[in-house]
Amino acid sequence: MKRYLFIISRSPYGSSHALEQLEAAMVAAVFDAKVAVLFRDEGAWCIQQHQAGAAIGQKTMTNVLAALPAYDVEELYVCADFLNTYQIQTEPTLSVMPIRLPEQQALISACDVVITAQP
Repeated sequence: MKRYLFIISRSPYGSSHALEQLEAAMVAAVFDAKVAVLFRDEGAWCIQQHQAGAAIGQKTMTNVLAALPAYDVEELYVCADFLNTYQIQTEPTLSVMPIRLPEQQALISACDVVITAQP
């Protein structure tokens, strides 16, 4: 079974990149791929608690993330340095593991397919 890593590095609102990456991750998982998601850079805002996407007419990202376990997407990682720098409080209902750059590099190396969003 191939292992897929989806790297989300764009903010959750302002474009559809983060949501499209999550939807692609769910599709890959439906086809029995082993899927992990890494939130880095601006993508780390996706896991911030107290989001209200409906206020700007968009889906609330943490609600979408809460659906991932139903698709067997349970490996969620976030850049620990970004969390610390911006003092991001993660949504408590999400099981997200903070990892530093060396661990991110190891994760990327361990995956067969790495998917990132392009502009």
